[in-house]
Amino acid sequence: MFTRTLLSRTTAATGHYRLPAAAVVATRALSATPFRLNSDAPQFETSGEQHIYEKLKRELSPTKLTVKDSSGGCGSMYVVEIEAECFRGKSRVSQTKIVNSLLKSEIKDMHGMRVLCSVPPE
Repeated sequence: MFTRTLLSRTTAATGHYRLPAAAVVATRALSATPFRLNSDAPQFETSGEQHIYEKLKRELSPTKLTVKDSSGGCGSMYVVEIEAECFRGKSRVSQTKIVNSLLKSEIKDMHGMRVLCSVPPE
């Protein structure tokens, strides 16, 4: 195991571990580097996700947008969650039609797409 190779036991009775000097230096170097787990930039697993995201972002200027390839990476099924001001006053069917009309050429190559539309809170 990793802990057995990295740590050396000081005494068998106490069970305390002591890190080798090289490991202490490496640990300090890692803790000094900034690391952001939740960044604001979207993370895309496939190019299809990125393409759909950029197209909807450009055309609808949404306040929230998530595009996920739910087919395991082959691009045949997507889940789109979008919140945009342009949906205000429109029915759910009309909101979905707006998204579908923008992605008409992309939908031809898909097996299916789940679209979840919403309006931003006032």
